[in-house]
Amino acid sequence: MDASRHYDQGYHGEVHANLIGNEAYFKAVGEASKSLYLRSEERRLRVLDYGCGLGQLIDGLEHGAGFEVSEEARIHCLRRGLRVWGRLEEVPAGAWDLVIARHVLEHLESPLDALRGMQSLLAPGGTLLLVLPREGHVAASLTPDVNQHLFCWNFRSVNNLLARAGYRPEVNEYRYVRGFGVLLPIHKLGWPRLYLHAVQLAGRLVGNAELYIRARP
Repeated sequence: MDASRHYDQGYHGEVHANLIGNEAYFKAVGEASKSLYLRSEERRLRVLDYGCGLGQLIDGLEHGAGFEVSEEARIHCLRRGLRVWGRLEEVPAGAWDLVIARHVLEHLESPLDALRGMQSLLAPGGTLLLVLPREGHVAASLTPDVNQHLFCWNFRSVNNLLARAGYRPEVNEYRYVRGFGVLLPIHKLGWPRLYLHAVQLAGRLVGNAELYIRARP
């Protein structure tokens, strides 16, 4: 089964139901994600979210757009008026100051080819930003799961892959997040910065880390 078919069979409704059905949650996660991953000046740049899902990261970005293979997810993006493409050939090449792929690379059958393709999307001087899960090594079912992670990452393996694809890694950091839903009442009270700090603190307390990597061609 190819990726687009898998993620069009109710995946988003099952895994990301709150992003679809809870507008306050969608907005809170979107705001927090922009603060977590983008530098303040980057919000004004041409940002392509590679594997944008339901579009929470690019929502509100004046020059933001997305690439997403799942038609189910694209429909949600288009209903919000977001600019999104379903075929890589449709995405303007050499036009993006920042290409971000958040929790995408581990789903792809050919991550090296994908990284090489992302390079053609970047404008001169552009930046690639990867956000990847830090996977734990635990017992697993012998049958495929709904998320379909095909690879596990550490900084060394990602940096090696980036070098093979023609990039120069510049930043390797952990970002800690947890509790976007449980802590939502903080955001509803009008305290978005406190909400962000609470999500980060919860991530540190439970050790839920993401790999945050910035690189340039």
